[in-house]
Amino acid sequence: MRNGHHDATRLPVVMLGGAGGKLAGGRVLDFAANENRQMCRLFMSMMDIMGVPVESFGDAREKLAEI
Repeated sequence: MRNGHHDATRLPVVMLGGAGGKLAGGRVLDFAANENRQMCRLFMSMMDIMGVPVESFGDAREKLAEI
């Protein structure tokens, strides 16, 4: 966190593993310029990759297309 206000707008995330070949590795994805970045969207994408599709998660309603 960058400050005492728990600002998570620039939170670095490292993902390890390839989900059995379903997740491309060796990439750096930068969402800093995306105003609609939400950690919940990452979680939705990961659940879908693992075979657990959901319509929403937290306040997110769509997955990250880049994942």
